[in-house]
Amino acid sequence: MTIPSTNATSSVTPTAAPTSTAVQFYFDPACPWTWITSRWLVEVAEHCDLQITWQLFSLRYHNKTNPGYDWIRDALDDQHPAVRILAATKQHHGNAAVGKLYTALGVLIHYDDDEHLLRLSDAIAAAGLPADLIKEGDDASWDAIIEQSTVRSYEIVGKEVGIPIVLIDGAITTYFGPVMSPAPTGDEAVKLWDAYVALGSVSGVYEIKRTRAVGPQLGPRPLLG
Repeated sequence: MTIPSTNATSSVTPTAAPTSTAVQFYFDPACPWTWITSRWLVEVAEHCDLQITWQLFSLRYHNKTNPGYDWIRDALDDQHPAVRILAATKQHHGNAAVGKLYTALGVLIHYDDDEHLLRLSDAIAAAGLPADLIKEGDDASWDAIIEQSTVRSYEIVGKEVGIPIVLIDGAITTYFGPVMSPAPTGDEAVKLWDAYVALGSVSGVYEIKRTRAVGPQLGPRPLLG
């Protein structure tokens, strides 16, 4: 048996500094359920150092042949210029600007009932973006980028579901959802995040669902600017 010298210098490996977690979030500003999940994710990011990449998903494109969306099709058509502007914002102004514009659009659509985005220019201004960005809403060349992003989501969760989609870097799998109403806050928000991370570490789970008994409960109106 070798007895270590009492004169040996103790070597302690320093604890590694916590690292941020990369997360991709697929959204369409039209969807109130996706909006609620996005606000939960923004809340968790403040506590858990998440780096959120905002990815576009077009409900208009995804449901172009789905008669179940006929009741909202006019609103989706009227909001489509805003989705084009989000695509242009990501390319010209970066991911953080997309997050700010999404927040501004969400306030107009879900709190101010501006489903047809008559105040689209106000959302652009509230996000701190140049006013002439509104012209990108008429540029159909952005549609290919929007559709490609939507199709990429099918590779993650399949085509038969939709948004929200939260894709955690390094997770074995991910899911459509979580869908919630209202979104938890504070410690409860983090507890749900920890559960979602754990769920993503198991490859054989496909569905966890129950019938929704409430409508979208949006939570506090975000402050803009």
